[in-house]
Amino acid sequence: MTTTDPHRFAKLAGVHPDLTRAVRAVVLAMHELGYEMIVTDGVRTSAEQQKLYAQGRTAPGKVVTNADGIIRSSNHQPKADGYGHAVDCCFLVDGVPSWSDALPWELYGEMARVLGLRWGGDWKTPDRPHVELP
Repeated sequence: MTTTDPHRFAKLAGVHPDLTRAVRAVVLAMHELGYEMIVTDGVRTSAEQQKLYAQGRTAPGKVVTNADGIIRSSNHQPKADGYGHAVDCCFLVDGVPSWSDALPWELYGEMARVLGLRWGGDWKTPDRPHVELP
């Protein structure tokens, strides 16, 4: 996958332009350092958020979010300005998505912070792929 590959950034559709610019900068900087990344999640509908919330609760899988999409919305859901304010990224290892602990998540988080984003890796319950507008 190249830095211009449209699939790398396809999930940025509907994401706030400021976040889009910052995430592109982080992903391209990581590429320059030899780490390939891809945006895995951008804007989510309420139904998509509810389905994720059900994981580990009423559906198989592990819990991946505390936002139910109705009472507690996710920053992935469109805000009053019409844009999503959060994205998730992962690394690509030999072209395959990876969330391995051995990957440089701290570097990803530091780059996001430098560009004024909040990084989920700083949270009480870390969510390392997640970055969002403050």
